[in-house]
Amino acid sequence: MDSKDDVILGVLGGTWVGLYGYPGIEAYVESIRRSGFTGRKVMLNWGIRTEVYHKLLEYGFEMVSLPQPIDPFFHARMRTCWEYLRDHHQEFRYVLWLDVKDLILQSDPSVWMEQNIGNKSIVASNECVTIEQEETNQLWARSILGEEKYQEIKDCEVINGGTWAGTSEAMTEVFHQVHLGCYPYQGPYPPCQIWINYVLHTMFKDILSIPRWSEGFAACLHPCWSPWRTPCWPYKRDPHPVLDLETCTLHAGTTPDARNPMVVFNNRWGETRLVQINSPSNPLEGVECVGNPEGKPFAVVHGYDRDWDVKSFFEFRYRFDGDFDLEGFRKWNAEVVKNLPVPRRGLRSPRLSREVTAGLRYQMPYSGRVFKRKS
Repeated sequence: MDSKDDVILGVLGGTWVGLYGYPGIEAYVESIRRSGFTGRKVMLNWGIRTEVYHKLLEYGFEMVSLPQPIDPFFHARMRTCWEYLRDHHQEFRYVLWLDVKDLILQSDPSVWMEQNIGNKSIVASNECVTIEQEETNQLWARSILGEEKYQEIKDCEVINGGTWAGTSEAMTEVFHQVHLGCYPYQGPYPPCQIWINYVLHTMFKDILSIPRWSEGFAACLHPCWSPWRTPCWPYKRDPHPVLDLETCTLHAGTTPDARNPMVVFNNRWGETRLVQINSPSNPLEGVECVGNPEGKPFAVVHGYDRDWDVKSFFEFRYRFDGDFDLEGFRKWNAEVVKNLPVPRRGLRSPRLSREVTAGLRYQMPYSGRVFKRKS
């Protein structure tokens, strides 16, 4: 088998996909197309909007339509992946399990796998802090797995549950074991992330490779670009990634250099503004920008949307109708800000309402309320 026998496997479920065009889908499909990936692309799906379905078909995805599951989404996606691979694993060399709405490829992951998997069977992406050190994963481990299993893996580094890959046979069995773990859980948290960690760190540890970021497999940016970057900072085992501004390519970081500029983080997620590029740089305040970075470019970038302003760079680079150039991005960003509509608010508190904004591509959901007026 060769690279044409690899598969990118994804799951989309629910009509939230495509409320305003193709949020997340556009950068995802365009980046795969440009990466040079030559394998198959399979999307297990239910309930997605018609225009998204046909856009994925247009980009060469095999659409496997499934009935609306009765189990919660984070259970169902593990179960459906196992069921699909149970019947089809013999068709594939490597299975690349990649999230959809917040992930892009910068290069062909099949090439990285061929050059780096060695004698292992599974490659998992790394968040560079341990499960005990990252508050959310610790909470999920204790609540979902129980204290005994948490103690087994608390000192293991967090594996990102949306970016891992391996030989078809091994991946099939991982999905099976994760499904079995998720199935009994009836609590409020998504069980698949922490069960993926438990299964890989225990049952499959002897055939598992977790590359350092310097090896260029995948950047998982939640602990770097989201508000969780501050509590994670003292424990980070790899330097924060750096951005080549001329090409909008993310590279593994080396030694931070405060003399470099940075794309300043936007602390108001969902609020579009003129992007700020300032000096000096600080890893807790923005993404360091480096000309001719020393570190390897990542094959996979997961969580590029964890900061609203940085997200716009990647969405501009991987839009349907063009490539990236910094001057073009600046003009586009300025035009978007200039044409921002004015929100129309009703009498309800904005915190509890849904802002209705004509022409706005994204809409931030809030809890709905029903009021009865007295006559």
